Amino acid sequence: MSLHAANQLWKDRKTVADPAAPTGFVIGVDLLRISPLEGAVFLSQADITDPGTQRAIQNLLPAEKVDVILSDMAPNATGIKELDHQKLISLCLGLVNLSQSILKPKGTMLCKFWDGHESRVLQNKLKEQFQDVRTIKPQASRKDSSESYYLARLYKGK
Repeated sequence: MSLHAANQLWKDRKTVADPAAPTGFVIGVDLLRISPLEGAVFLSQADITDPGTQRAIQNLLPAEKVDVILSDMAPNATGIKELDHQKLISLCLGLVNLSQSILKPKGTMLCKFWDGHESRVLQNKLKEQFQDVRTIKPQASRKDSSESYYLARLYKGK
């Protein structure tokens, strides 16, 4: 499942529609409009924090749960660094809660965050639910950017 799917690089058509690739099911969710893509289901102009969107995700899953959750979501920036940081951490914590009902055991979650004083709260929550949690700073990210990702592997849930 991909969040902030309108902006995802995986949408390179080879990723989803390659007949030689292993089969799978992709769900993308974004507040923005998402162009259709063969092999994927999109909840376009949908809010992941809305319980109706969360129910729609659960209803769309061909199997009961997903293997991977990719999140590049972020709130609309206000320019107030600490407020923006808190909003993003809140979105990520909501995603961690949602993962309890949609992520398979031993599943993986990748979640963008902006560094700040509440980053540890998110990291600790992930460590409670995943066996391996790492911080990743993509090479494409500007060196002065506070943007990083938590890669959480081996979900402990049922």
